[in-house]
Amino acid sequence: ADLVITAEGAVDYQTPRGKGPAEVARRAKRCGKPVIAFAGSIGEGATSVHDIGIDAVVGIIPVPMELVDAVDRAAELVADAVERALRLFLLGVCFAADNAEPPRAA
Repeated sequence: ADLVITAEGAVDYQTPRGKGPAEVARRAKRCGKPVIAFAGSIGEGATSVHDIGIDAVVGIIPVPMELVDAVDRAAELVADAVERALRLFLLGVCFAADNAEPPRAA
């Protein structure tokens, strides 16, 4: 894999203390792989996850909404968040390759 993707309902100060994404990140870093974590909410202390190997945290819910609406629209919200994150990842690949034009999405 060139990129490791993980997710959690809430990424916050507790994430480095035993939540699943923390272990995923530790293992990915042993292999030298970048890690993106998707989260239903990004809470207090979320930046602490960078110390354990999560390179970026992406919120799944783009605007305030009721939990029931977020659950009903989960597939759509996750797909949108993944597309946004991967477009940024591809942009980074473009810069790293010193390419003038980013790759086009399929």
